[in-house]
Amino acid sequence: MKAQLENTVELSRTITRSYYEGDMEPYLSHLCSKSIWLGTGGRVLIGGDAIRSRLSSVARKKACRIYEEEYHALPISSRCEAVTAQVKVGEPDQGQGDILACYTFLYQLIGSETKLVLLHASYEFLRPFALKEDGPKLELSAYQFVRDILLEIPPKERLAIPSGRKTLFVQPHMVFYVQSKRRKAEFFCVDKVIQSDLSINEANAMLPKEFCSIHRCYTVNTRYVMSIERYEVSLITGETLPVPFHSYMQVKADLESRITGEAGPS
Repeated sequence: MKAQLENTVELSRTITRSYYEGDMEPYLSHLCSKSIWLGTGGRVLIGGDAIRSRLSSVARKKACRIYEEEYHALPISSRCEAVTAQVKVGEPDQGQGDILACYTFLYQLIGSETKLVLLHASYEFLRPFALKEDGPKLELSAYQFVRDILLEIPPKERLAIPSGRKTLFVQPHMVFYVQSKRRKAEFFCVDKVIQSDLSINEANAMLPKEFCSIHRCYTVNTRYVMSIERYEVSLITGETLPVPFHSYMQVKADLESRITGEAGPS
């Protein structure tokens, strides 16, 4: 019998309700090696082991009551499906909800198992509030972020980053951007910030072609660029980095060329 995705709406509802009851197991049990967790105000976590390690110790100590909930499925293919959700929750003794949680779940059939390859969460603290009449909004940034992961692009060779007495070996796709601070390059990664012994120019010389210098003090990984406007670049993490006025058009052209794979005008 051909493997099929589980009922993703019911699975999302189970994961959400269990979380607010203090039980992380339904979520953790559906993780895999390429799962991603994106939360409001926090670093992105990549890989089931990293997510389990970080989140297993932060399960809710006190249950929250779900006052309203909506779930909407968005089929992508026979092996991939998204669910968006809005959930209104609050403490049981308050008599009303005080948090509006918005979730994007992205599921993929891996072998014969339904795995959660992305969970994106955002929260609004409002009291009182109601769910929007037109239903949950799809987090498009979440899909762009996992695009390469779903295509299973192979990892690149690791970077050797000298830092004090140590040399750290880091996959390029784990680096969001590099910043020059006090003449030293800092690597802002998925799970940490590395203070290196390199200058920004030395760092740029070792970075692969998907990185683009947008400022004398900033180099970004174009995998995580969401947009560019006068005069800043926005990343999928929510951070914005400056682009100088005098080089804005060149930076814009360089980013477009590297992100789309199309050569710019000669």
